[in-house]
Amino acid sequence: MSLPVSYEYLALAFANGRKVPNGDLGELTLFQHPIGELILRTGRLVACDPFVNPDSVPFGLTVPTGSFPVVLSIADFGQGQDQRVAFASIRFQEALPVQWKMMTAGSKDPATLEPGHHFGYPVDSGTGCFMDHTAAQALSQKMNADPEYFKFMMAEMEKTYRDTWAWLNLPMGEANIIAFHSGLGDGLYATYAGLNPAEQLVAVVTEFAVVPE
Repeated sequence: MSLPVSYEYLALAFANGRKVPNGDLGELTLFQHPIGELILRTGRLVACDPFVNPDSVPFGLTVPTGSFPVVLSIADFGQGQDQRVAFASIRFQEALPVQWKMMTAGSKDPATLEPGHHFGYPVDSGTGCFMDHTAAQALSQKMNADPEYFKFMMAEMEKTYRDTWAWLNLPMGEANIIAFHSGLGDGLYATYAGLNPAEQLVAVVTEFAVVPE
C-alpha cells in the first residue's frame, strides 16, 4: 500500500545541515541531535504520550533487543525563531532505509486506511516517547501509585530545555524511557519502520508534521 508521506520526506529524518523550503516563511534547517541509548529488553516497542497514555499497546512489529541510539531531527526556523522536533528516530543499523512501512498497534490495519490518512499515537501533553513494553509497564505502575510523578518527569525534562524543545532519558524498571517534545504540540503522529533491501529493520521514525511534505 502507498503511504501518506513520501520516501523522500521520511529520509529527512537522517538529514544534517540540510535546508528545506518552508512555504512563505522561507526555509528551515534540519540538524541531528542524539539523546541517548534506548534499552529494548523484549523487542516490544511502545511509542506514546508518556504523560497521558503510558500503558499504550506495543507495536505489532517486533524490533531488535539491546541498546540503540535515539536521534532527534531538529528543525531550526532561523532568524531568531524557535526550533522544533521534526522527527524522532531509533537507529538499529547505520544503513539508510530504502523502503518504509507504517507501524501499527493492536488490530489496526494500514490496508483499511483511505489515501492520505495514517494511524498514529495521540499526543495531548506536547510530548512523545519511545520505550520497551517493560518500561511502559513500570511507568504506568509508578504513575498509578503516585499521581504527582508526572511533575518529577516534567522537572527532569526541563533540564534539557531550549527554545522550544526538550528531551528526557529516564531509567524505568530494567529499561528506560526516552521522551521528547512533539513538533508543534498535540496531534496524532505516525511511526514508520525503515527497512533495508533485505527487508531488515534499520530504523524506526516518528514524524511530527513540522517539515512541509
